[in-house]
Amino acid sequence: MSGLEEWMNSAPVTAPVPPILYPLLAYISLSAGLLATGMFVVQEKNTLLAKQVQTSLIAALFLGFGTIFTSISVGVYV
Repeated sequence: MSGLEEWMNSAPVTAPVPPILYPLLAYISLSAGLLATGMFVVQEKNTLLAKQVQTSLIAALFLGFGTIFTSISVGVYV
């Protein structure tokens, strides 16, 4: 079987998450990201640097995934 035949007979790629859940995942991710951002803002100045970096990374990840799910749920496929 040639590569072209394999490509023509292959199954389409599907999303691991059902598209109906995109708005819910966007809401949950953005809410968790804003909560983590708020926790980062109210941390005291003498908090360990590792704790500040951990909180900011968690906020960035949740806000990033929330933005992606929001874009996908409104039809902008990135």
